[in-house]
Amino acid sequence: MFLIKNIKNYIDKSNLSCLDTASIDNIPNVSPKEIFDYYEPDAIIIAIIASPQTVLNIKQN
Repeated sequence: MFLIKNIKNYIDKSNLSCLDTASIDNIPNVSPKEIFDYYEPDAIIIAIIASPQTVLNIKQN
């Protein structure tokens, strides 16, 4: 829960965030996101705009 609290604090203070993901082969991917919010105690909302690798990484991991 401590991590979620830190993420929410970061989201509240930011206009632009970066989402870091990794493929199933552990290849890193960093993608800037302008829309980043939360709606439940343990869930965040990310605008996936032209980010096919990010989407794939999230689905696989």
